[in-house]
Amino acid sequence: MVSINRPDGEALLAQLEGGLRDVTLHAELKEGWFKCPCLVAEIKGNVEPERFVLAHGHMDSWDVGIGDNAVGDATLLELARIFQDNRAGMARSLRVAWWSGHSTGRYGASTWYADAFGLDLARNCVAQMNIDSPGCRWATEYYDVTVMTEVEEFAAQSVLDSTGKGFSGARPHQAGDYSFNNIGISSLFMLLSSMPQSKIDELGYYGVGGCGRNIAWHTENDQLEIADKDNLMRDLRVYATSLQRLLNNPLHPYDFRRLTAEFKSTLDTYSAAAGEDANFAPCYDALADLDSALDELYAQTASLANRAVDDPAARAYNDALLALARELVTINYTRKGRFRTEPAVRVPELPDLAPALEIADADHHMRRVTRTHLLRGVNRVAWAFESSANIVRAALEKIIDC
Repeated sequence: MVSINRPDGEALLAQLEGGLRDVTLHAELKEGWFKCPCLVAEIKGNVEPERFVLAHGHMDSWDVGIGDNAVGDATLLELARIFQDNRAGMARSLRVAWWSGHSTGRYGASTWYADAFGLDLARNCVAQMNIDSPGCRWATEYYDVTVMTEVEEFAAQSVLDSTGKGFSGARPHQAGDYSFNNIGISSLFMLLSSMPQSKIDELGYYGVGGCGRNIAWHTENDQLEIADKDNLMRDLRVYATSLQRLLNNPLHPYDFRRLTAEFKSTLDTYSAAAGEDANFAPCYDALADLDSALDELYAQTASLANRAVDDPAARAYNDALLALARELVTINYTRKGRFRTEPAVRVPELPDLAPALEIADADHHMRRVTRTHLLRGVNRVAWAFESSANIVRAALEKIIDC
């Protein structure tokens, strides 16, 4: 694969139209196994030190790479300093990680970390927060920000409280060191602030995946002028606000009712596309039962919100939310299951059921194959919903007993 910027690409296209038929590419390639640094700092909390939030970003870059990702690395350093200086007030622990192998290894270090510390992450990680390309030139707005559905309202409130600005979220895809979906960890952020669309239109910029949408992204032009100190300070406040709440609030901020509403909409789409080729009734029934259980759980929120972090009832509530994430994140973002990893491509909602969108156009053979795939997918999804309802009801019993 060869990456090329737009002006050079347009010049090549013009030459092709003029009759160019042969192009020679000269490259230097190293191939093999290499040791790479994986830097992790841990700041211990004082109430639930085993529970932690993972804040992370990549330290490798294309050329100088100021906007992607020196600004993120600096933000992580500053967050580590802030929370280290204020560690006496931390209930839970903070891990700050700088990954190598982001581009050259397609998330090599973060994937290794997910493998090497998989059980600890599964048992104790409250959330993962990716920090990539914050504080760039002209990046003043928060739209299409990567965030999982159950944490979107929390993220929007953190942005509003720390900046006064609006917020819109977007479904995460397998990018930006989102290497923890197969463990089932609720996640927020990747890229954060962006240029307003009006500024992009004014400059005639094409779409890019970093640098606050500056087209210096992944080029030799990603120099110091791409960073903006005021924008970086504003984004830093968003991260610090979010982390402070995740580390110290008695209750984790996840609303899985928003996710089950999304699941209902996804099932409706897939069911309509599949017609009589698939029976989604087990999923609908299990989802309705999960919704009922969640209503009971969230009815406890007001009475638990002012409890201490280590209060047994609050702990039971939080344990249930983390267990729900382990079930529902994996069913929504993975095909390969727990402790595996996915190709670095976009994963559709409830991916085991997504082939329903293609079955109407399939030939006889593929139609039969897809029916079997969907039957297995319905089983997997319905079982995850059923297991989640059981998690919630077991937690409710503990909360009531407390």
